[in-house]
Amino acid sequence: MKTRTAFTLIELLVVIAIIALLIGILLPALGSARQTGRDVVCKSRIRQVTLAAITYSTDFGDAFPTNIGGPYVIDPQNGKRNMVWHDVNRIGQYLPQQDYSNLALDNLDNQTVGGGVIICPNHPQAGRSYSMNYWASAVGEYEPNFSTGTLKLYKPGEYSGNPNTYRNGRSFDNAVDESSKMMLFGESWGVWRSQIESEAGQINWFTSAAIGGVELPGRRFGAGDGLPDFVWNIGNWLNGTPPDEFEASGRPTSYVPYYRHPKARKDTFDTTEGRANFGFADGHVEGFGPEELYNPQTERSTYEVLWSPMDRRQERDLEPDGG
Repeated sequence: MKTRTAFTLIELLVVIAIIALLIGILLPALGSARQTGRDVVCKSRIRQVTLAAITYSTDFGDAFPTNIGGPYVIDPQNGKRNMVWHDVNRIGQYLPQQDYSNLALDNLDNQTVGGGVIICPNHPQAGRSYSMNYWASAVGEYEPNFSTGTLKLYKPGEYSGNPNTYRNGRSFDNAVDESSKMMLFGESWGVWRSQIESEAGQINWFTSAAIGGVELPGRRFGAGDGLPDFVWNIGNWLNGTPPDEFEASGRPTSYVPYYRHPKARKDTFDTTEGRANFGFADGHVEGFGPEELYNPQTERSTYEVLWSPMDRRQERDLEPDGG
């Protein structure tokens, strides 16, 4: 006689329990590997942007691109307004344009480069994820002379007409000292909504040209009270539409969106956890957490990442106690 064998109910339950246990062990590891992969992609992309700006500087006497905008700034190459690093006549000479949605085609402003290597994979609905350090700009501000129809151009921190940036740092170029610590690009918030929607109604969010012009170095990273509200009186907050990556209410207290690494932390404005990637003037890219960038007790920068060559002196001289 032949007998047939089969699993008993208990054996099946044991197998199911083992499978569930293995899934529970493996899923976090897979999630961690996925986040690591995205972080590697982000680093690779910001490095390409950084190297493009360095290449630009070698073609223009060590100067990085200008970051000036406004109704009186006219690009001599095409008659459009604004001359900032991410427009088609600056970084567009070195990086491909893959997202044309930032500005409508009939906009008077310069078309900007977006998509591709300029987006972090952990930035929701990104059109552009990175901003240039304000202090690296060849020109940061201007003063119009209406009688002559000309502009007086200023390097970052040299225009006394703007007390928010005046002497808040010092400009630098490709020959800067401590180039391995001098930030050239950083991850930043997408504050500008695309003017062109996709056929499915998709919108993308683009970063501003520059970051870091306001406040002391440590507070730019989120120390103490961080940044004042007026820093964010730009982009789509002006019409009451905060970008999708932000919480329902409030505003960031740092130029740096630490929540992206790892992605999907609940508090996007948190300046005590997470990491962000930076491209440096020597061409390398590195990620840092807030605990590595500022001291919460002194509210000062650790100077592991520098905004300008005068970060140390600025915090020493401008703190209320002078020390």
